[in-house]
Amino acid sequence: MKTSIALHANGMTPISNSACLAGLNSDQVKEVAIAPITSLPDESFCDIATIFIRNVDDVYFNDRGINRTQAVDIRAQLARRMMASGVWLRHSRDRSERIETHLGPAAATFFFNEYSTLQPAKCYLLPKGIDRLDPFLRTVKVLAESGTFLFVAIVLLNLLEVSPRTAQLPVIVAAAKAWLTAQPNDHSFWMDSDIGRRLCSVIDAIVRLDTTACDADQSLRGEIDSLLAALVRLGVSDAHHLEEALRSR
Repeated sequence: MKTSIALHANGMTPISNSACLAGLNSDQVKEVAIAPITSLPDESFCDIATIFIRNVDDVYFNDRGINRTQAVDIRAQLARRMMASGVWLRHSRDRSERIETHLGPAAATFFFNEYSTLQPAKCYLLPKGIDRLDPFLRTVKVLAESGTFLFVAIVLLNLLEVSPRTAQLPVIVAAAKAWLTAQPNDHSFWMDSDIGRRLCSVIDAIVRLDTTACDADQSLRGEIDSLLAALVRLGVSDAHHLEEALRSR
């Protein structure tokens, strides 16, 4: 993807390169970038946000000028606009297995994925990029809890499967709780789409990496136990195996 892009929609101020945001304070970033994008209608917002966030990530993760605070704040502000959009709310309510044309690429990008109608979603961060993911996890968690539909589950798991880390455990547990509340008996979601197995695999990888991951937060361990019990009831065999493995640690 080219680093240099131009944002032209409904007369908004063009931004030729997101590196130009370097050195601006939060109010200035909001004025020149965030406000013009968030003011767009839903479909245009999704299209422009997809390009802009991907470009911000390219600049930030390749150390080309945007600092961590800017990158995190940009994603958080645009995520709030995304979650307030009619198309996001409709998908969260209806929980369709399909994804709307404009929403798909945008939702994928918020979870550091690339997606098009010709190509399935795939995370664009390498393990080295995951080293710098932690500051973004709060926004990722809020998006995952809000997005109780299949596409969000897929792109979140794509992200967390790249290089599972201890800091990601509260995110995946909170997301799974929200998905279970929304879809407690949906075998298509948990079994046919492989979400249950992949979820267990991420938790298992984190616990294998850090055997004390659940010890410091007993409430988190209780949530994991409840989550696994629910998945066992749904018939996710990996959940039973993970239960046994956690008991033996």
